[in-house]
Amino acid sequence: MEKVLVLNSDFTPINVTSVYKGFNLVNKGKAEILKSHEKPILAGLQTFVRPLIIRLFNYVKFRYHKLKINRHRLFRRDDFQCVYCGSKRNLTVDHVIPKSRGGDNTWLNLVTCCSSCNRTKDNCTPEEAGMKFLKKPYEPTIFSDVVNPQVEFVWEEFRKSFI
Repeated sequence: MEKVLVLNSDFTPINVTSVYKGFNLVNKGKAEILKSHEKPILAGLQTFVRPLIIRLFNYVKFRYHKLKINRHRLFRRDDFQCVYCGSKRNLTVDHVIPKSRGGDNTWLNLVTCCSSCNRTKDNCTPEEAGMKFLKKPYEPTIFSDVVNPQVEFVWEEFRKSFI
């Protein structure tokens, strides 16, 4: 599904939405298209511009919400492979700092792990088990490829236009 980057009136990014919602904002006169897709929207006998990046005319106050963690997003962040050995089979979720030692369910404490590495690590930290990360855990934003790879491309293209 194609996505549209929504910018506030001061050009700060506030959301990523569907083409349908982005088109409706433009059609109702609430936003303008800054960048469009080369493929138009076909509706009967009419053709419309397909938005990629839109800017709202009126400033909208908003609170940034952190991206909620779930199993699929975690696996996608870690490229569907174990962060310790690189295996792509029998994947599970591992706590870097075990829950029994006060580790919580955060983006920085959860990693994708194969079942054999998870058994090897057991109730230890990676340092205690002698294991090293191939890829360090990080907290993604709504503009990263964890949400949608296409959004990251549009966001990078937008950032390049200001450099």
